Amino acid sequence: MLETGRLFLRPLFESDSDAVYAMRSDKDVMRFIREPQDRDETKSWIRLVSSRWETEKIGFCGVFEKESGEFLGWCGVWRLKETNELEIGYAIAGRFWNRGYATEAARAFLRYAFENIKPDLVTAVADPENIASRRVMEKLGMKYALTGNFYNRRLVQYSITREEFLRKTQNDKNHFENALN
Repeated sequence: MLETGRLFLRPLFESDSDAVYAMRSDKDVMRFIREPQDRDETKSWIRLVSSRWETEKIGFCGVFEKESGEFLGWCGVWRLKETNELEIGYAIAGRFWNRGYATEAARAFLRYAFENIKPDLVTAVADPENIASRRVMEKLGMKYALTGNFYNRRLVQYSITREEFLRKTQNDKNHFENALN
């Protein structure tokens, strides 16, 4: 479905449930997301986050490394329950942390969202103590918006407008081209 320099992202299938379950049962990975889940909850989650691709163009994809084909995690866009705003979400397996995969996958989904769904704004939420996730949001050009109640928890919310994203994308492109000269 989506491709970056190092990754390919495709909708999740039930055949991915073992890899997804391994992540969703890892206490370190799920520390800031939710309680670890069992296999049945994992399969239900995959069905849920795959159910809206055709009707709303939203869902979560598996993130796979191109070189090895290995499952790294998930990333995608969903509707924030409390506000109905488009939300970007991501999680990467612990052994792949600190390699920029979450930022790379989330950047691809931001582009996907603004080009295909065309919202005025995309948001993301995280536990206030989840510094790594907040850093991903900042690298995407998102700015802190507020701290509020989302998913029955107190979370920080970051956001980026379409105009801000387009400006950042153009600035990044110009910076890259200048570096080549």
